[in-house]
Amino acid sequence: MIDAKRLREQATSKQSVAAIWNKAVESARDAEIPELSMDGALQAAYNAGHLAALALLAAHGLRPGGGQGHHEAAFAGAAAIGGAGLEDLVPDSEEIRGLRKGSLYDPVIAGLEERQLALEWMRGTLPSIRRALVADSSLTNLLQAYPPPV
Repeated sequence: MIDAKRLREQATSKQSVAAIWNKAVESARDAEIPELSMDGALQAAYNAGHLAALALLAAHGLRPGGGQGHHEAAFAGAAAIGGAGLEDLVPDSEEIRGLRKGSLYDPVIAGLEERQLALEWMRGTLPSIRRALVADSSLTNLLQAYPPPV
């Protein structure tokens, strides 16, 4: 992926990795707000997963290349790095990305079932990415918990 310029090398501090991860957790919290609009919930759930993937890439000194397909590159890179629990990250993220995109352009494409699908994807994706992130124990204390403690 680096040779094809889908991913690029970029040194990132552990604090920056944590900041990206923590934004993912904030987006996940937003997605869970029952009063949030359908579009807002789909956007927030997708953003949470995308930001989590970006955090994992950053932890390994990578970022997506620019241009078309950069979201897919982020998910593909995270799946390659993350291992267990992320094997289907690319096709699953494409489904959620399609819902998010569709909700912006077609007012009837997304309903409660689609919202639940996006939330379930997010709830499965973030813990898997966090496990991959804390494989570097120096990140453990910098990362917000997900799911957040009750």
